[in-house]
Amino acid sequence: MPMVEVGTYFSIGSLLPELKWASEAAVNAKNADKVQAIQAELENVVTYNTANPPLSLTFVVIGKPHLAKASQFLSTLRYSSSNTCIVGNVLGLVAVCKVLGVKTFLFSSRLSAKEASQKSELRQRLAMEYVEVRIIFDDEQGLDGKHAVELFKKSSIFDSSLNLPHLNEGENLLPDDQFPLKRYIDKLINDAELDYFGGVSFDSKHVKVSGSNITTQYILFKTIVGAVAGIGTQEYSKMSKDISLPNGATLTSILSGGYINKITVFFKAWLEELKDEFVDNRSGYHLSPQVWQALGLTIHQLVNYGASNEDLKIAGKVLGQLSYRKNAKHWSNCSVMELDSKGRLYKNAASSTRQFRVGLFEYFFEHLERLPPKG
Repeated sequence: MPMVEVGTYFSIGSLLPELKWASEAAVNAKNADKVQAIQAELENVVTYNTANPPLSLTFVVIGKPHLAKASQFLSTLRYSSSNTCIVGNVLGLVAVCKVLGVKTFLFSSRLSAKEASQKSELRQRLAMEYVEVRIIFDDEQGLDGKHAVELFKKSSIFDSSLNLPHLNEGENLLPDDQFPLKRYIDKLINDAELDYFGGVSFDSKHVKVSGSNITTQYILFKTIVGAVAGIGTQEYSKMSKDISLPNGATLTSILSGGYINKITVFFKAWLEELKDEFVDNRSGYHLSPQVWQALGLTIHQLVNYGASNEDLKIAGKVLGQLSYRKNAKHWSNCSVMELDSKGRLYKNAASSTRQFRVGLFEYFFEHLERLPPKG
């Protein structure tokens, strides 16, 4: 079909909720360069009349479409375009959207007035170039989101692979696939009973205020890395790789040696103090990824100072007794917090997320240091 008609028959503005995390992870420079390269090739076909195979896109139809055989050689497939999802050559579709200036789920596709004017004829000619479209459907049993995820996952249907920087060379396309710290994240979730407090999201990087989860797998990964290795390693760590520390040990070897239990003891005590807040208040800082990661850095510092599991339990309880509401007065003592323009809520006053995270860690640790000695 002509490129311009793809958006008429298929959903091109968003991915399924089950795949939303993938679009978040795919927004990076490498994929931006790949999309630009595809656009350039498409333009070369029109400008220089080069010989190229047609761009091929694969969509899946969710649900059970109606297939009517009108004759021996012709069939009609009826479905709602909103029930379709791209599962093959994602970056190719994004390139088509950017060429046409229509909304896409990766990168901005909005054309400036200057761009629209300069390339008006080129875009019109490109719009009529044909693309090959494959449709995967099941008119008897129907397909659902899980089927779409599996189709998305299979490398055989990719014409241009996504670059997902925190996963292993695009092999682990799903958040439930294995990566070095997976078993320790699962152990923390199980032993600290995170499901009891609201659970963990595996399909996005950040917690949704409208949901019920209290954190995400990605935030737990960063939190655990910070608890073991500190701020620098936490900042630049990738989920796909085990991390070697300056002393030669790996992150997984330290966690398997009992360190994950230290993290669990702390968070179990912290969560217990905040169990009502996780239900009643979905707008507080207790859902902030920077707070969770700052708590990981707090654990790291406490362990470096020789804290026992009992000390970690007490520290978790004490920090859990803080109010994480955005109007809590104690935030005035935190160097990276300031009141908003209305003077009611405290907000991030740091110039970067790293600075905010470090400031929170320093505030938490200073709060613990101000406590009276035991006994």
